[in-house]
Amino acid sequence: ANLLSIIIYYIAHNPNVKKKMLEEIDRIFKGDKVRSINKDDFYNLKYCEAIVKEVARIYPIMHMNIRHINKPSEIAGYQWPADTSFLVDIKTIHNSDNYWKEPNKFNPDRWMDESFEPKKNSFIMFGGGLRLCPGRKLAIVQLVCLIALLFR
Repeated sequence: ANLLSIIIYYIAHNPNVKKKMLEEIDRIFKGDKVRSINKDDFYNLKYCEAIVKEVARIYPIMHMNIRHINKPSEIAGYQWPADTSFLVDIKTIHNSDNYWKEPNKFNPDRWMDESFEPKKNSFIMFGGGLRLCPGRKLAIVQLVCLIALLFR
């Protein structure tokens, strides 16, 4: 619900993004405002999904995450003892110019390039590794479909 509110905010404050999104929705639904969304519709709502990812990148719902190691490890070239906790600053990673071109610019188009892949561990919308959110695909489906339903 929080991310949906932020998505609507960014759409409302970026008329060119809203226009492209509405064109995509109109192209897929052809003006039909009552038909159910099906699997093919979802897979064709690529710009809506790009909006979801870009909003989550700029304004992650979880700004920080904690990781704990239970045995001595080398991380980032440093030796860390067992029982060390790390605070992962997701917002800073998502907005770092080390990983993103124009990181402070809201640009869903960056996700539309089929060859685009975020640098490893630079997009942590749903965590990562063994603790990757098991509901991530459902969350994306719900957000994309809600955008289409609200704006069509």
